[in-house]
Amino acid sequence: MTSPPGLLRRVRRGDLIAAAVLFAVGAVLIGLGSFEPYMRDLPIGYRYLPFGLACLGVVVRRASPSLSLALGTVGFSTEIAIGVSFATICVYTDNLYAYARYGPRRGVRVLAPAIVAGVLALGGLTYLEGADTVSVVTTLAILAVVLLSPIATGVIVRQAHDRAELERERAEQAVRLADVRRREAVLRERTVMARELHDTVANSLSAIALQSTALQSRRDLDPETVRTSIAAIRASSVDGLAELRRIIGILRAGDEGEELASFRIDQIPELAERMRAVGLQVDFRVEGEQRDLPGEVELTAYRVVQEALTNALKHGCDAEATVAFAPGELVVTVVNALGRKEDTVPGAGSGLVGMTERVRILGGTVHAGPDGGKWAVRARIPTGAADAARPPEPE
Repeated sequence: MTSPPGLLRRVRRGDLIAAAVLFAVGAVLIGLGSFEPYMRDLPIGYRYLPFGLACLGVVVRRASPSLSLALGTVGFSTEIAIGVSFATICVYTDNLYAYARYGPRRGVRVLAPAIVAGVLALGGLTYLEGADTVSVVTTLAILAVVLLSPIATGVIVRQAHDRAELERERAEQAVRLADVRRREAVLRERTVMARELHDTVANSLSAIALQSTALQSRRDLDPETVRTSIAAIRASSVDGLAELRRIIGILRAGDEGEELASFRIDQIPELAERMRAVGLQVDFRVEGEQRDLPGEVELTAYRVVQEALTNALKHGCDAEATVAFAPGELVVTVVNALGRKEDTVPGAGSGLVGMTERVRILGGTVHAGPDGGKWAVRARIPTGAADAARPPEPE
């Protein structure tokens, strides 16, 4: 831990120059006799000492405001006894201002009452010396203006500086907060883009990988089967390319109100048919009374079925998908038999993460895992309070 710099290192060059200029001007005034000659026999050289102390206070006005006030007070008090000079009064006002502006706040609260007491004491001393009432009041007014106004000015300037510093900190915080929000928005957009690309393009690529792997591993396929497999591969590649172009077009358009995808539950049969075309046996059914649901609910249900069937295509076989309409929620279940380990296609697991994120954003839950020798995915997606309270339609 480094120690704070010494007093001389903390002295500002501007304060040192100001003190030198003030001492030079004040020395000229004192030399011309601009002081109250209380002690006429006192050599004039001694009158420079209290003035010099006040000027030293200007040197350390920001390096040590307390020392500045102490030096100025000693010099001013000395001149009260030997004869006050105009130069010392002017420099002492700067000592008072510097302490009020840069000194400790607790000390500033004590300084003003102390100055008031000193002014009253000087007024009483003037009265005891035989001055009339008008002279005493005039003296009190002059001392109050000379000694209290620098303190008031210092306090006002200090408060204004504190308010400006507070506003600056608030502005910096606003900039930092805006940057954090911008980063969060970018991260959300990247997450959405990654999820959509995985749910569209990755599924098509998985089907292509499985079909091409089957063609490579089988040497006894007849030409008709080969043509069928190649057609399925081509269809999957065309679908994936179309989805990729659609997403890129939406991103380039930049329309805030346009969704990246708007799939609905009634499109799940088409999805099941595409899965059958690439070799997955899919049984899909809908349970319960169908009704209109919010678009994000239907899109999430579609994506859950799509991801679960893609995983079944890569890791299993013979899938059963069910979408059940229940009061206040939509229950999506996909169960598939587990395939042979050597037939599986490697995956990164991001699909399950994206599927879980979609459901949790809507306040639902997802469970995926082994279930009686099979793999089961169950998602409960809330459909909203209004849908839960909707009475059944009469038959």
